[in-house]
Amino acid sequence: METFVYSCADLKELKKVLDADPLADDSFTRLGYILREGKLYGLQGYVVHFKADASVAKKYQDRMASVAGCAPLGEADRKKVVDAIEAEENAATAGFGSLFG
Repeated sequence: METFVYSCADLKELKKVLDADPLADDSFTRLGYILREGKLYGLQGYVVHFKADASVAKKYQDRMASVAGCAPLGEADRKKVVDAIEAEENAATAGFGSLFG
């Protein structure tokens, strides 16, 4: 699986693409994505993080490209966001594990 991170300025237009046809096999809803405000990572606008197999990644990249003001992050910012999200997921997993000892 490849990891993709996009920065988008217009939340309304972005949500139209992310929420479109949620029951379709190739929807973002089924794929799973993380949407956060960019300021959490020192960035402008909104950040979308998702993972997709190489065989279908182009389809999702094309959809993201159709949103005005939406572009993939550069490598340094991408790494910062991916590392932060992975840390959040690990902390949540550790916290959940402690509930059941």
